[in-house]
Amino acid sequence: MAEIDDPLGTGSICPAPDARLAIMGATTIFYYDDMQPARAFYSEILGFRMILDREWAVIFAVTDSFQLALVEGLTGSQVPIPGTNKGTMLSLVTGDLVAVHDRMVALGVPLVQPGIRSGCRGRALEFHLRDPGGYTIEFLQWIEPPGAPGDVS
Repeated sequence: MAEIDDPLGTGSICPAPDARLAIMGATTIFYYDDMQPARAFYSEILGFRMILDREWAVIFAVTDSFQLALVEGLTGSQVPIPGTNKGTMLSLVTGDLVAVHDRMVALGVPLVQPGIRSGCRGRALEFHLRDPGGYTIEFLQWIEPPGAPGDVS
């Protein structure tokens, strides 16, 4: 067990800097006024595997440890934000960005900007599209993956 310290002297329990939470996975939740187009987009266009399907919520397995949940805006604890600046985006890392880009173009999915661009200050290549609710989806391929020497001091 990690040592506990109280740096502010408040009597609160703070984990030691080396303490790690036992996280098993993560789920991002997007909220929609209309669930049907989003449900079809993620299952049919992106090919995500649906693991829960309810009238008010859908959960997709994106990877073994990451899920994407789509929730009806009238049901969830949050409400959909109108427009395309949602304050968040889904970034999907791939080893073959060109193939993913070409598939999206072949399926007629409109891109935010045409083509593949440099991103992450030159450390990645990327392109963006928007789902039916206006959420930005980024597809990214690392040129220089995180964790390179000097990334964390």
